[in-house]
Amino acid sequence: MFTLNMLRMSLELAKENPTYQSLATKFFEHFLYIAGAMTKEGLDLWDEQDEFFYDVLHTPDNKRTTMRIRSMVGLIPLFAVEVLDQELFDSMPEFTSRLQWFLKNRPDLANLISRWNEKGKGERHLLSLLRGHRMKRLLRRMLDEREFLSEYGIRALSRHHLDNPYKFYANGSEFSVNILQGRAIRPCSEVIPTGEVQSGFP
Repeated sequence: MFTLNMLRMSLELAKENPTYQSLATKFFEHFLYIAGAMTKEGLDLWDEQDEFFYDVLHTPDNKRTTMRIRSMVGLIPLFAVEVLDQELFDSMPEFTSRLQWFLKNRPDLANLISRWNEKGKGERHLLSLLRGHRMKRLLRRMLDEREFLSEYGIRALSRHHLDNPYKFYANGSEFSVNILQGRAIRPCSEVIPTGEVQSGFP
């Protein structure tokens, strides 16, 4: 998400100063490198069984442990989205040339982004970490009231962990991640006869 934000800023600056096209190319490459790191063999952050992104703990003994904690961190790939217009490519030949060279010479990375070569409405190109299947699976969890969706918005931790705390053992100690239920505190107001309003918390 950060690299795409910086890519967009670089492209906006390049409209006034063409030297920023090379910086935009660099952020585009970084976006693809991050996508590659997330799907690296032995360190893939996407879990096919749960259909969710998890952190992976890589310890000095070269052991990799998937931390099956359903937190908002696993939803962040949904935010890594940018749309580029064809007009932008036509007006920035240096950026376009470098981008096409990189996509041609690194198909392993180019294939990780969602339908880059398929132009959308208005000759637009989509830059996204997620292809349709994974996006739908993440949205299904995010909009599920038994998972992330609550009456107050999106939970930072899935409700799944209320009954299924995640436990991790290291050096003889147990660590757990679970939800501690609390009571929501809502501000209330009371109108008194004089017309004044008193506010407080119950």
